[in-house]
Amino acid sequence: MNTALEGIKVVELSHVISGSYCGMLLGDMGASVIKIERPGSGEFYRDEALKNEEGVSLVYPSYNRNKRGITLNIKDPKAKEILHKLIKDCDVFIENYRPGLLKKMGLGYDDLKKVNPKLIMVSISGFGQNGPYAMKPAYDMTIAAVSGFMSVNGPEGIPMKSGPAISDFLSGIYGAVGAMAALRNCERTGEGQYVDISMMECSMSILDAFFAQERLSEIKPLSMGNRRANYAPVNSFQVKDGHVYIAASLQKHWDALTRLMDRKDLYEDPRYDTASNRKKYEEELEEIVQTWAIQYDSKRLIALLDENGIPCSPVQTLSQVMNDPHVAARNSIIEFEYPGVGNYPVVAFTPKFSTMVVPVKRAPLLGEHNKEVYVNRLGYTETEYQEMQKKHTI
Repeated sequence: MNTALEGIKVVELSHVISGSYCGMLLGDMGASVIKIERPGSGEFYRDEALKNEEGVSLVYPSYNRNKRGITLNIKDPKAKEILHKLIKDCDVFIENYRPGLLKKMGLGYDDLKKVNPKLIMVSISGFGQNGPYAMKPAYDMTIAAVSGFMSVNGPEGIPMKSGPAISDFLSGIYGAVGAMAALRNCERTGEGQYVDISMMECSMSILDAFFAQERLSEIKPLSMGNRRANYAPVNSFQVKDGHVYIAASLQKHWDALTRLMDRKDLYEDPRYDTASNRKKYEEELEEIVQTWAIQYDSKRLIALLDENGIPCSPVQTLSQVMNDPHVAARNSIIEFEYPGVGNYPVVAFTPKFSTMVVPVKRAPLLGEHNKEVYVNRLGYTETEYQEMQKKHTI
């Protein structure tokens, strides 16, 4: 099986989304990933997330496929010895604890690179490892606020976070990208690397050219709901069975829309002859388009808009997305059997490779691979393994 990161060994000491997602992406690309969790309860999203009637987390399997799972009490006196053995035999170490916590335990990068000089350590935190905010608690919601994201998201004048935890996923993605860049550098130089990932900076990275626009123009980026800053009509419009998003942003789209609506008067009206002019009369135009759109159901309206080359999409529910024929054609959502849950749907690894394989293995049960890792990989005897179990070290 040809995978992108075949032969790369990863140890992941993380919880919730960012570190788990980073490890999962590396696992998706073929790295051998060992995830470490607390004995007994596991990490936060296994222990405290939404669960089904059987008490199984409905969240944990989403971020932890293609990994082997072990348990370890990192506060136990023997934990440092065990971690050193794992680190000595790995390429990448991922963690997303509070800055400085592992360093206090003698498990910081300066300590671990003595064990493995080529180690790549990826640390993901809310604000990075230094700076005035470094020690502040961070959640996606607060990161959305402080990064500027909320100021340009949501209805006009109402700052709003996103539905999914964008900064968590972005920091996982950037963590994986950073790890791969460091692996390539290590290939060339033999040098290990410390990769410092800030959720705040990850969130800032997707704010378009807004920072330049803020400084260099008189048009300040603001939240505007489903509209666009410089184009109209661009919005979500109600139809008989839901909503359809219409983006008549370019002149050719506007021309086609007026023909489709049989509104030659709009096409000839000088108030609407340019994008900037149409933006001035945005509410008026949206009322006209809405009155026209409500006559149709979504399927018929989408067909008409597509035939006329006008960018559009139905506003789909998650259930509709899972049953979308395009999603099915590209295998965008895959399923695996997860004990206690049944068929568990997840979004597939996004890049599609021409020859490389992307493995698909379900997330591990708590401590599922303890014996395999502790006895077979690290070389502890059966007696030592059982003793560590008795002492709740693992």
